[in-house]
Amino acid sequence: MKRRNALALLGALPFAAAADAQESWPTKPVRIVVPFGPGGSGDIVSRIVAHELEKKAGQPFIIDNKPGATAMVGTAIVKQAPTDGYTLLHGSTSSLAANPSLYKQMSYDPDDFTTVAVDGTIPCLMLVANDAPYKTLKEFVAWAQERNKARKEPIFSGFGNTSSRVPSALLAEQSGVVLEEVAYKDAVPAIQDLIGGRIQVTFPDQVIGESYVRSGQVRALAVTSPKRSPQYPEVEAIAETYPGFEVIAFLSFTVRKEVPVEIQRKLNRWVMETLHEPAIHKRLLEIGITPPPRDWDIATCDAFVKRERVLWTRYIKLAKIEPQ
Repeated sequence: MKRRNALALLGALPFAAAADAQESWPTKPVRIVVPFGPGGSGDIVSRIVAHELEKKAGQPFIIDNKPGATAMVGTAIVKQAPTDGYTLLHGSTSSLAANPSLYKQMSYDPDDFTTVAVDGTIPCLMLVANDAPYKTLKEFVAWAQERNKARKEPIFSGFGNTSSRVPSALLAEQSGVVLEEVAYKDAVPAIQDLIGGRIQVTFPDQVIGESYVRSGQVRALAVTSPKRSPQYPEVEAIAETYPGFEVIAFLSFTVRKEVPVEIQRKLNRWVMETLHEPAIHKRLLEIGITPPPRDWDIATCDAFVKRERVLWTRYIKLAKIEPQ
C-alpha cells in the first residue's frame, strides 16, 4: 500500500511541476514576434503594450520584427516555436484573416493559433502626394480615368500588407480605374516611395499613416471606415462616394493553441487591462486604433478573428483578387 502511494506521488510530480510553471509564468524574457518591420502599426502597438506587460510580469517582453511574405515569415516562426508561452505572435488581419484567401499554399493554418487578446480595429487611410492635383476622391477617380484613357504612365498603388492591398483593389473595382500594384515588405517603404514620387497612392492603416499625415509629408485623401475618422473629420470616407465601402483591419496577441490555458488567461487579463489603462487607451485612440470592451475573454477574441476571416474572404472576392 505504501509502495503504491509512493508511486502515485511520483507520478503526480510532473503534473505538479507543469502546473507550477504555468502559475509562475513568465520566469524569463518573452519574445513577441511582429511579422512586419519597424515603424508599422504592429510594431508601434506591440511596443506600447509590451512596455506595460513588463511592469505586470517583472520580465522583459522583447519585440522581434520578422517581416516578409505578407506576414507569413514571422507567423511561421511562431508556428515552429515551443508551446511554453515564451513566443507570442502579434497577429493581424494579414496573418490571421486574409492570407488564407490570397495564397494557395501557406506554411501555417490560422487554426494553429488562439487569439488571446484583440488590441483593436483600425481603418486605412488613402494617402497621396502633397502636390497631387486632386483634392477629393472624385477628383482622383476622374484624374485616374483620364490617365488610363490616355494610356499614359501607369498609376502605381503600393501595398505592404493585405489590409493596404484590398482597399486599393476594391476601389479600382468599384470606380473602374486601373491601378498597378507594387508590393513591399511592409507599409513604411510604400509610404516612402509615395513621398519620393515613385508611386501615386497607398492605403496604410491609420496607425502607420498618422505620423506622415501629421508631419505634412503626405496628404490623406480618404478613409476606409464607413464614416469619417474622429481623428480626421475633414477627410472624407470612401463610402460617401461608393456606398457600402468598408475595410477595417485589426491587431491581436496570439499564441499557438497548445500553449497552456492558464498562460493564455493571464495574457488575456494583462493585455485587456493594459488596453484600458487611461493613458494607454487615450494614446491608442489618438493614433487610430479602437480597443474592444475590457471584458472580452479568450473565447470572444478568438471568435472575433474567425468572423474577420469570413469578412475578409468577402472583401477579397469583391475586389476580384485571385489567389496566388
